[in-house]
Amino acid sequence: MNQVKVYFRMLGYLKPYVPLLVLTVVLSLLVVTFESLSLWFFGPLIKAIFKPETLVMVRPEFTINNANEILKYWTYLLVKRDNVFDMLKFVCLCLILFFLAKNVCAYIKGIVTGNLNFFVTRDMRNHLYSHALVLPVTYYDRNRSGNIISLMFNDIAAINNSMTGTFEKIVTDPLRLIFFITILIIKNPKLTLFVFAIYPILGVLVVQIGKTVRRRSRRSLEIISGLSSIMNETVSCIRVVKMFNMNEAEEAKFKAENRRFTRTCFRSQVFNALSSPLTETLGIFMVGALLWLAGRDVLMGKGFSGEDLIQFLAFLFFMFQPLKSLSQVNNSIQSGLAAADRVFAILDTPPEKLTAVASSKAPQFEREIRFSNVRFTYPGCEDEVIHDMSFSVAKGQVVALVGSSGSGKTTILDLLPRFYDISGGSITIDGVDTREFDLVGLRSLFGIVSQETVLFNDTVQNNISYGIIGAPVEEIIEAAKAAQAWEFIEKMPGGLATVIGERGVMLSGGQRQRLAIARALLKNPHILILDEATSALDTESERLVQSAIDNLMKNRTALVVAHRLSTIARADRILVLENGRITEQGTHAELIKIDKRYKYLHDIQFAGHAGV
Repeated sequence: MNQVKVYFRMLGYLKPYVPLLVLTVVLSLLVVTFESLSLWFFGPLIKAIFKPETLVMVRPEFTINNANEILKYWTYLLVKRDNVFDMLKFVCLCLILFFLAKNVCAYIKGIVTGNLNFFVTRDMRNHLYSHALVLPVTYYDRNRSGNIISLMFNDIAAINNSMTGTFEKIVTDPLRLIFFITILIIKNPKLTLFVFAIYPILGVLVVQIGKTVRRRSRRSLEIISGLSSIMNETVSCIRVVKMFNMNEAEEAKFKAENRRFTRTCFRSQVFNALSSPLTETLGIFMVGALLWLAGRDVLMGKGFSGEDLIQFLAFLFFMFQPLKSLSQVNNSIQSGLAAADRVFAILDTPPEKLTAVASSKAPQFEREIRFSNVRFTYPGCEDEVIHDMSFSVAKGQVVALVGSSGSGKTTILDLLPRFYDISGGSITIDGVDTREFDLVGLRSLFGIVSQETVLFNDTVQNNISYGIIGAPVEEIIEAAKAAQAWEFIEKMPGGLATVIGERGVMLSGGQRQRLAIARALLKNPHILILDEATSALDTESERLVQSAIDNLMKNRTALVVAHRLSTIARADRILVLENGRITEQGTHAELIKIDKRYKYLHDIQFAGHAGV
């Protein structure tokens, strides 16, 4: 992406805060004005105090070449008093007031820019988080979770520093340069031109350094996202790490990635640190040459006084600070552009089209779900995983999907709520293609209970009522009872108000599953999707969960995936899948009678139980 376009896109986040930006510019102008006045007064005032007899009290003729003498005349006229002591007192008072005014304005400007900084960071994080929530499942399949976390904090901080951290310098420092350069030109145009003859060389060097900084900054941000992913995976899987005694291996992996990050940051800092010393070194060479040229003019009496030389050098030295600052600004902007490339790459990823639908216009399920010649290939893959599949589920039916791992069972369930879009064929609900439904409305039809129970670090009540704002407590309790969950909830210290920890870590597997079922019961969906809901449970937990599932499926349409065939024996129809195709279908009794794949799976499963 073009650097200029990226930078202006970054600045777009400042649009809501134009009043603060205007206030910052005004305050910056005041700071520079008071600073310049204090510098300007210093030279002439020293002369007015210690050599009052040399004051220019005759108004010079107004010409461009005489601008320096005109300004000196008005300055001396302003400070002139009846005696030297009154003049000294007035001079001291002016200097104090100028510096006081400058620092008061600088303080207010710091508060304004600080708030601007916080507001922009908040807005950018909100925007990225909101967009992350509407990205399709395929994005998360291809990218590590640590990447988004790193973008949310590290990259946005870099962008924010690049914008608001440099905005003050971009406004204030150029104003300083304009004031200082104007004074320098007034003082001595020839010497000022000499100064500017050197700056193009400096500019080329700074730009080249900036390009290197941007490249290395992008690399360091990519590495730190890897660090975030490693940390996230290790913390999420800490029990497995400890069980397999992989502490040292995980530590070594983290340290290796951290070494890469440190090495990359060091290389970036090598170039970043070069800008300021380089600017100052060139400045010293320039000052040495100026002292020689200007000193000759003073000694030879060519209309350039010692007072003018002191003032010229004072403004020149003060000009180095904004120049050094602006050279650092370029490096900061380049780091921000590197981060912006990564953030905008996500923001430019097309989101799912989620539009809220009024309940009166929500899709209805009255007759059947139909798969017609459905084909599917995972994004970025070549091999088709669902081949020309056709079947239907009538309202009120329980249809089970059975087959070996990798046969396509879970994929079929993911296609219904459009976590993925099919590659060919069609899926219809009451004759309407699911791709014509708005996603919010389509997904409102379904309730999902999977093997991997998703719970939040929140109260039991909020986990059960997740997605149902303002659900009455009575209905939550009723759903918990139907899900066989109330028996353990009422024994908890806080009952429904008990916080269950991250991913429900304070609960057993069966308890977590029953909470998920209670959530589905409270939602009261038209269609249930049950994906291996009892496969990871012990016998007692399975009995309780199966009882809860039976309550959940009463008078509902359900698609069920289960490895334990005993849990689906009462299904209205069983589909046997192999390699993405339906090879058999019928009731449990019919499939046993056919004596093919289903009978084989049934026999080996129950033979295993018999041998226990």
